[in-house]
Amino acid sequence: MPKRYTLAVVGGGASGLLGAVRAAELLGGANVVVLEAAARVGKKLLMTGNGRCNLTNMGVNIARYHGDTERAEQILQAFPPKRILAYFQHIGLLCREQTQGRVYPYSLQASTVLNILRARLKDLGAEERCNFAVRTVRRTPNGYVLYSQEKVPVCAQFVMLCTGGTAHTGDETGYPLVKQLGHSITPLKPALAPIWVQETKKVRALKGVRAPAAVVLKCGGKMLHRTEGEVQFTERGLSGICIFELAREARHGDIISLDLVPDYTSSELRKATGGRLEGVLHKALVQNCPFEFCKNFCFTVDRTADFQQAQVTAGGVPLSQVDASCQSLRSPHAWLTGELLNVDGDCGGFNLHWAWSTALCAAEAVYKEAQMS
Repeated sequence: MPKRYTLAVVGGGASGLLGAVRAAELLGGANVVVLEAAARVGKKLLMTGNGRCNLTNMGVNIARYHGDTERAEQILQAFPPKRILAYFQHIGLLCREQTQGRVYPYSLQASTVLNILRARLKDLGAEERCNFAVRTVRRTPNGYVLYSQEKVPVCAQFVMLCTGGTAHTGDETGYPLVKQLGHSITPLKPALAPIWVQETKKVRALKGVRAPAAVVLKCGGKMLHRTEGEVQFTERGLSGICIFELAREARHGDIISLDLVPDYTSSELRKATGGRLEGVLHKALVQNCPFEFCKNFCFTVDRTADFQQAQVTAGGVPLSQVDASCQSLRSPHAWLTGELLNVDGDCGGFNLHWAWSTALCAAEAVYKEAQMS
């Protein structure tokens, strides 16, 4: 007979690892197993924040989130940044706040975060099983049985599904599992992603150029979103954090307008430069953007880049299908966390904060359920 765990955590990413650490503290590590499909845990975590791991943001508030925000607010209020950072310090991870409220590990290395989580799991005696791709989750009178692709079973009283979304990898492994538990899924869309445009010749001439700009997304002349920051021109379109923030709303045929000199009005700019941009913009922009268009340099949206190029997935399991602890209302004693749920945040640490918050929320709820059973 296979060993029966108290908790099986499916997915060794940010949410799964932190949830497993907290559960192991409360339940005892020998009762917790992490099941990861890849050859090692935390691969996606290592890529976050350009390898620096933007852990959270001191400006977390519901306005920085999208999806089922009304229900998400309760979790975010219960796990504010200070509580998350206090827990990190508790497990030995020191952090530092930088610009715009962004918080990073003190080392500025994502590997530090992964190393401390894995070390804590090991110290607590929890089990980490890689190359174990869960393909089936079956509810039984005693809990759950999870089967790998090779039909290897793992038995557990409780389950946490922390598989993440489709962003980065394009992997949709978690969605069939939540459907097996009776959940529906809202339409999935790449969020925080580059945008491909129809004017391919124009962007190719500017490939590799970076320029600060005020950016407006328009549809039929109506402004949908306004932001600003550094725009990067790529082989197929536009990239950069300010462009990522448009991806959720951008649709085919929408217009992206770039004001490449937002600090000056057109008349001020002409007076200061005599209508010449050589002393203002990158050489490639001077050659490809006439003076009269530098404050309204327009591109037509083709589509958002693929999931593999996105930082996060928009859409997922509606929060109406889980309780306040992220426990499934369709399949008791199963919890869903992080990107699997229909909540996604802006750039700047907001998505990792959601992953940590739901993980801690779920782990503590598992412990309470275990105490009552």
